Amino acid sequence: MFGAVEAGDIFEVIGVSLAAAVVVSTTFSIVVLGGARSTEARRGGHGTAALVWGALAVIAFAVFAVAVVLGVHIMLSKS
Repeated sequence: MFGAVEAGDIFEVIGVSLAAAVVVSTTFSIVVLGGARSTEARRGGHGTAALVWGALAVIAFAVFAVAVVLGVHIMLSKS
């Protein structure tokens, strides 16, 4: 038997999933960008720039990991 689903609930799911997709995609893109720029800066002899880009990559990866863990936790806790 199918349960009744309200339109507001469907729009909420769509909105949250779009926001989550943007956050996860953007943060992982920043991880890739920061890692690549850090490597380029290190090879070019720019130690400070390499450190800043590397720190950005690490911070973005932490945000990415938290978003993924939070998403999995929410999915598993819903019944």
